[in-house]
Amino acid sequence: MTGIVPTNAYPCLDDHAQEASTQGESSGKETTYVVIGGNGDSIYNRLMNAIERPDLVGPNYAHNHHRVDRQEEIEQAISSWTRKRTARQVVTAMNDAGVPVGRVLSVQDIVQEEQNVSRGAMQDVWVDGPNGLGDGWEVKMQSTFPVLDGVDPKPRWAGPNLGQHTDEVLKTDLHLDQQAIDELRTTGVIA
Repeated sequence: MTGIVPTNAYPCLDDHAQEASTQGESSGKETTYVVIGGNGDSIYNRLMNAIERPDLVGPNYAHNHHRVDRQEEIEQAISSWTRKRTARQVVTAMNDAGVPVGRVLSVQDIVQEEQNVSRGAMQDVWVDGPNGLGDGWEVKMQSTFPVLDGVDPKPRWAGPNLGQHTDEVLKTDLHLDQQAIDELRTTGVIA
């Protein structure tokens, strides 16, 4: 129990899943979440009216301590309603009703979000491969903020290569000698 009812993340149909299904495709992502904060007494009433559940309004639900006792029933009603709608539909309905709501974004959503793209908030940074001969890849990283005139905000280094400090850590922190490290490598315990 949260102690504040209702405030939770609720499952919705993914906006892209509905678009893809109308075109006979699969988006590969079927569920997304929204956070709804309907915990104020008047906000709760607006929420229940928005999801067409006036039966969950009244003296038995008037204040938070009443709703805490009925949390399971309330959560079920809300999630039953959100599961049948896209995140966009839920956000619109909650905004129209004056109920605090926010879509839970995936990493992909954040990276592709229009404002982040236009601000250059995510940058591709090169990571050298194990041989350091151009056999690496690019990784998306957050840019440096705030952006200052005359300063390039692009991160220049993604960090050490995988395993770059393995021998050093095994020697310094675990006090292993080179023979023990070589044995770990031979048996496949470390790469």
